Amino acid sequence: MTTTAHRWHLRGSAGHTYSGEEARQLLRHRWDWGSQETWFESDTGRLLTVVTNGDRAMVVLRDGEGDVGEHLVDRRAEGSSGGYALADGQVDSYADRDTVAFDVAGHAVAYVIEHGTWPASAPRDRDAFPGGG
Repeated sequence: MTTTAHRWHLRGSAGHTYSGEEARQLLRHRWDWGSQETWFESDTGRLLTVVTNGDRAMVVLRDGEGDVGEHLVDRRAEGSSGGYALADGQVDSYADRDTVAFDVAGHAVAYVIEHGTWPASAPRDRDAFPGGG
């Protein structure tokens, strides 16, 4: 169960607070609905961003506007993938190393929303989100 310190909602809409499982399911539904970019925001101003191409996802956690944040990585992945459509219509490609499998992303998002931090086993890098912010 989320605590007051870790209440997350869709960015720009504080009407509904998501549990980790609800957020994980929302990512799948948004993909089905053609929305590939999802921004969650906590009551403390932290931002959790997911951009997916359906197979892989870029997942970034930032402490607020201006923070470069940390993104999940797959250190064993090689090559790159495209088809990451942003809300502004731009379509990006990312190195597969800078993304994770979609299901891994969903589990990590659920964990962050429930616990306020990455899963201990989640490899990540701290640098600028390639898609901006």
